[in-house]
Amino acid sequence: MVHPGEPVAIPADAYDALESLRAAYARLLPAEAAFGVGLKRIGDGYVVEPSLIVYLPEKLPADRLPSDAVVPAHWEGYATDVVESRPEPVALVNDTSFVDPPRGGLDIGWEDPFEVHVGTLGCVAQRRGDGARRLLTANHVTPAPGIQMFQPHPQTAQTALLGTVESQGTDWDAALLVTDPGRGVPACSVVDVGPLRGSSPVTVGTPVRKRGRTTGLTLGFVVAHIPDPPGLVGEARIRIDTFPPGGLFVWHGDSGSVVVNLSDEVVGLLVQADNMQTDANGNPTAAVGMALPVAPVLDELSIEIGVSPPVISRISPDTALGVLAVGGKAEIDGAGFDAGTRVTFNGVDALSVVPASPHRLVVIPPLLGILGTVPVVVTNALGESSAEGSFTY
Repeated sequence: MVHPGEPVAIPADAYDALESLRAAYARLLPAEAAFGVGLKRIGDGYVVEPSLIVYLPEKLPADRLPSDAVVPAHWEGYATDVVESRPEPVALVNDTSFVDPPRGGLDIGWEDPFEVHVGTLGCVAQRRGDGARRLLTANHVTPAPGIQMFQPHPQTAQTALLGTVESQGTDWDAALLVTDPGRGVPACSVVDVGPLRGSSPVTVGTPVRKRGRTTGLTLGFVVAHIPDPPGLVGEARIRIDTFPPGGLFVWHGDSGSVVVNLSDEVVGLLVQADNMQTDANGNPTAAVGMALPVAPVLDELSIEIGVSPPVISRISPDTALGVLAVGGKAEIDGAGFDAGTRVTFNGVDALSVVPASPHRLVVIPPLLGILGTVPVVVTNALGESSAEGSFTY
């Protein structure tokens, strides 16, 4: 058994079995019936193996149904489950609050002579060259480089300058902003999510969440990966549905949100919605999210996801003898490093610190009259310090 939040990969042939189940039973079930691949719930947990789920407005006992309308317990090698589901419209958050310092998940926008353009600030990023903090969002949310953007968007009560567009992706729908100094140092966190811990590849079945200015915090899981077609770049997408499927994961204005896994790592940048549905009054009821995989976005813009405070994951070599054997230098791997990063060994500054990227430092340890293990601390230019690593003299 697993509980919600533990990722379970879903085999591709599960979707083939699902379509076969749909073809066999959709005509026998109510028009509101929905079919999904997910986890079968038993008691307060979920079965590890992926199952074929049928969502119905009312779950009836088998003796009240025609025999040919009873969904079998197994179908083409997969367990099945029938779940009552009556989706209702979700009230939109439409959060236009002013937040300082800025962070991910906020309402942003700009204005031309004809309309106000609205989107979501994804998160803080760090340039690979010097670790400087920038703001990441979708390209189509921004105007041209050099144009100012506001948070919240223009024509709201507290609208104020956020920053200026610095660069936009050529192949990928992504852009960076330079924060206006009057807004303070942007925080490496997302509203309702918290601090971010870098980035990660994503696999089908991974539980994820996003925080957008329109729908707020929504939860879902990755149901498909759509790779670039042959000869094209920038078309790859990850597809995200709610769990159970068929809910509202995203709506207009959420573009630019980052998609985050349960380890607080960014796996994608939200740029589109699909299967958008409304009720008779025009209220949003369902939409699937479409996001860019994060890795090519980071590569094109030459950035990493911002992390604060810094994190030490490895020191190599981690002994004085090892450092001497490789020419007197050690590498510190982790996250959140910048051009002003300082490294101390037992409180004494390293003789040299060269940031190779937000993920790596090259340092020359100080000479200490100590035999034994000492604490190593990394502190960025903002005075934020890591937990202790260790180095042996």
